[in-house]
Amino acid sequence: MHLTTGDRVEAVTDAAGHYMSVMKNGQEIRSIPVTTGKPGYDTRNGVKVVLGQESFVRMRGETIGIAEGSADSYDLPVYWATRVTWSGEYVHAAPWSVGSQGMDNVSHGCTGMSTENAKWFFDTVRVGDIVKVVGSAGATMTPFDNGFGDWNMPWEEWRQGSALAAGKREGTGAADTARLRPRMT
Repeated sequence: MHLTTGDRVEAVTDAAGHYMSVMKNGQEIRSIPVTTGKPGYDTRNGVKVVLGQESFVRMRGETIGIAEGSADSYDLPVYWATRVTWSGEYVHAAPWSVGSQGMDNVSHGCTGMSTENAKWFFDTVRVGDIVKVVGSAGATMTPFDNGFGDWNMPWEEWRQGSALAAGKREGTGAADTARLRPRMT
C-alpha cells in the first residue's frame, strides 16, 4: 500500500506583530496583515487545525455570550470564513477592520484580514491544515475539547493515552510491527 499526502500548508499568526505568515512546504508564500482578539476577547495561542470552510456565515455576538445591544454586540455578514475551533474562532474577511490590520487587535477572538487576503487564504488551506497563533495575551488552545487541538499536547503525554503503547518505547509492542509506516521515497 502506498499513501501520498498533499503539500504541508501552515499558517502562523503573530498576534503581537499583527501578521500571519502562510507557508507551503516550509517556504513562506504570503505575509498577511491581520487583527486578532482585543483585550477580553484574546485569540487563543497554540496550534489549531482547519475544521471547515464557509464562503458566507452570519456571526452574532450572542453565540459567544455577548449580550445583544451591549457595546460589544455585533451581527455581521462574514465572507471567506475558515473555522479553527468549534466555539467559533475563524480566520475570515473583516473589511470593517482593514485600518487596524497589521497594527492593532480589535476582534472578538477571530483572525481578521482584508477580503482579498481572506479569499486567498480560503482557497489555499484545506481541512486538516495547521493554523498556529503565537504572541497573544489569550490562553493556550486546549488539547481535545474545542477542535483538533491535540497538537498542543506533548508527544510523550499523548502516547500515554494509547492502548497500544502506554508505558512502552515506540516500536517495541507486537502491534507496532503490523502498523503502517511511512516510506521515504
